[in-house]
Parts: sequence; structure tokens; C-alpha cells
Amino acid sequence: MMRIADIRGRYSTLATYLRAHTALVQLIGVVICIPPLIFPTHVPAWIVHGALVCLVLLLFVGYVLAGRCIVRTPVDIPILLLLLLLPVAIAITLDRDLTLLHVYKAVGSVALFYGIVGVIEEKAWFGPGALAISVLGVVLAVLTLLGTEWPAAKLPLPLFDLYQMFPRRFRAFWNPTGFNSNIAGGTLAMLLPVPIAYLSFDRRTRVRLGALLGVGVVGLVLLLTQSRGAMVALAAGIMMMLIARNRRWLVLTVGLAIICALALQFGGVDNFLAAVLDTAAGSAIHSLEGRLELWSRGWMMLQDFPLTGIGFGTVVKVMPVLYPTFVVSNDAGIEHVHNACLEVGVDLGFPGLIAALAFFLGLLYLSWRAARRASGTRLEPLALGMLGVLVVFAVHGLTDNLTFYAKGHFIAWALFGVAVGVGMHFVHGRTNNVRGRTNNVHGRMNNVRGDGWPAVDEASE
Repeated sequence: MMRIADIRGRYSTLATYLRAHTALVQLIGVVICIPPLIFPTHVPAWIVHGALVCLVLLLFVGYVLAGRCIVRTPVDIPILLLLLLLPVAIAITLDRDLTLLHVYKAVGSVALFYGIVGVIEEKAWFGPGALAISVLGVVLAVLTLLGTEWPAAKLPLPLFDLYQMFPRRFRAFWNPTGFNSNIAGGTLAMLLPVPIAYLSFDRRTRVRLGALLGVGVVGLVLLLTQSRGAMVALAAGIMMMLIARNRRWLVLTVGLAIICALALQFGGVDNFLAAVLDTAAGSAIHSLEGRLELWSRGWMMLQDFPLTGIGFGTVVKVMPVLYPTFVVSNDAGIEHVHNACLEVGVDLGFPGLIAALAFFLGLLYLSWRAARRASGTRLEPLALGMLGVLVVFAVHGLTDNLTFYAKGHFIAWALFGVAVGVGMHFVHGRTNNVRGRTNNVHGRMNNVRGDGWPAVDEASE
């Protein structure tokens, strides 16, 4: 009998070992396959197709070695629906080559998402995950500092004379004209909540010092981008982190909202919008009128193509012909409607919009519960930071869409993977522990014989 117990224990240990290392192998494989999917126009087509085949083979590897293709998450159904809509988008598009570029980024991002969730679940690499987010923020801040086409002054601050100190010296091969300041600002804002949370709530001095360095570098570059949407989104993310940690902050948030509403009422909404949104906007696209016009065109597209959308990435082709604009020049080459939620509906119709909303609301719910349950634990800063990341993404997505571009799309889905991994640890992990304790209780009851004496355990013989 003892040999049977030993065999079972060794089998369980081997299964755990295989799952952990299979998850790591899958993540490494996905990372290797990502570059061709980010830059499909810069590599031969057979390399892109080979990367897609490798992603499928990684699913097979997971099934053979770990008994499962991917880790199951609470948001699997919305993701599956989004993937099922991709063939429809390819079938109905008027520019298949353009649509395929976005299909590649969608498939690769989902693979990266599951790869990260698998590693976090099996290896519990929460510290390396937080460190990777902070380091990525600093790296992108440096690249933004050296490779951005800086905008005209949008904010009435003398700080922006510093632009002369940072000439654009980095020219990316995929974007030699320079990075868009709004997209760069939104990406940096999405990477800031995690180091801010560690700076504010972690008790370790060395961790707080490292977080302070990251916040200082990334925050300064974010300020230089003058991305008002990114700054507002970051403020909303920080406020949500505070509310999740202590609900007393909700009273302050409501008070500030009332004060702002009264200030707008007495100061004039039109004057405020003219001063903040339209001053030196740089182009009609970045003005309030320009955004409203783009949103109206996006809503028209969604109404005209409610079931299928117009096809991934074809706004630049469809809008000038069927939905011409007047404030924004039709020759401006507008690629998206500058709203992340509306863009999904434009590309994939109402089914895609519903799936995307279900996915993101699931993320928010999971992250909120994780942030609340992580209170007092060592992982509280990471849980709060991931909640802040999601809020930043949602608020910034109201006025722009950084996920339209492959680089921003991969970064966002990588962060979504970390958020789900953290959420599953705190929410589902505790549930499993409760179930385990219940099973142990039942096991003890079963081991008690009818006469009240404990039965002999097989493993003790």
C-alpha cells in the first residue's frame, strides 16, 4: 500500500513539474513567434505563416505534456468569440492584406496573454512580472524621449521649452517619421500604475527606491508628450487604486466631482473645452470637433454594418468614400475612429463589441476583487497596480485607441495577462483552498469507523 501512495505522490509531483515547465516553454515559444506578427510587412510571408503554425504547435505541446492546451481563465468565452469573428472579418473586408495585419496582431496577442497567465499561475512569478512592467516603462520612456515627433504646445506650461534639449535621434525602422505623442503617452500612462503602487504601498525600501526611479523617468516623459487623455486616465487609475485600498477615498472622489461640475457650470463648459481641448491642438484630428466627427462616422459604420463590421483596419479605406468628414480632412489618412470600444464595433460589428465589453468587464471585476482580497499581503501593490492599469486603458480608450497599433496591442494584452494571473491567484486560489479544506474534513469523517475509532490509513502501513 505504501508503494501505491508513493507512486501517486511522485505522479502528482511530476505532473506539477511538467505543467510549470510546459507553461514556461509555451511563453518562450510565443515570445519568439511575436516579432514576425508585429512586423509582418518587414519579413517574408513564409516567416509569418511559420510563426502562426508554431503557435498551433505550442498548443499541441501543452496538451501532450501538461494535459491541457492552455490555462483556463474566467474570460475564455469572450476571447473565443473574438477569435471566431476573425475569419468573418477576413471574408468581408475590401482589403484583405490590410485586414490580415490586424488579424496577426490579434492572434499573437491572445497567445501572449495565455502564455503569461500560464507562467504566473504555475510558477507564481509575481515579482518578476512587476519588475518587467517597470523596466518596460523605463525603456519605452527613453525610446519615446529620443524618437517622438513632439507636438506643439497644448498645455500652458513653460516646461515644454525642454523639447530643444531632446532632439529626435532615434528613428524606428517601422516608423521613421517619429512616434505619435498621444499613443506614446497612453502607453506610458498604462505602465505607470504598477510602479506608483509599489512606491506608495510597498514597505521595502529598495523596492520603493526603484519604483521612485521608474515613476520619475516615465512620469517626466509622459508630461512631455502633453497627452491630456493619458494624464486624465492616469489620474483616474490612481484614484481607483486608492478607492480599492480604502473606500473612504470614494467620498473624496465624489466631492471632487461635485466641485468640478460646479466649476464648469459657473466657468462655462465651452470656455473650458476651448482652453483645454482646442488650444494649439496641432490638427483638426486632435480638436474636440474633430473627435466628435470621427465618433459620429464610427457610429454610422456600426449602424450600417451591425453584424460583421467593415473589416479590421479598413477605416482608412471606407471612411473617405462612404463617410466623408468636413472638420477632418479626408486626405489625412485617418486609420481609426479614436475610441477603443467603438473601433471594435466598427471592425467586427455588434458581436465583436459585445465580446470585447464582456472580456474587459470580466477583467475589471476580477482585478477589483483581487485588489480587495490582497489587502495586507505582499502582493497588494501589484494587485492595486493592475487594477489601475485597466482603468487607465479604459479611460484613455475613450478618446484614442493605442491598441490599433500592433506594438500597443501586444503591450496591452501582456498587461491583461498579468492582471488575470494576479486575479486568479487571489480569487480562484482562495476558493480552491476552501474546497480543499472541505474535502479534508470529509476525508477525516470517512476515516472514522462506525464505532468511533479512526480507520487505518493506507499510507501508514
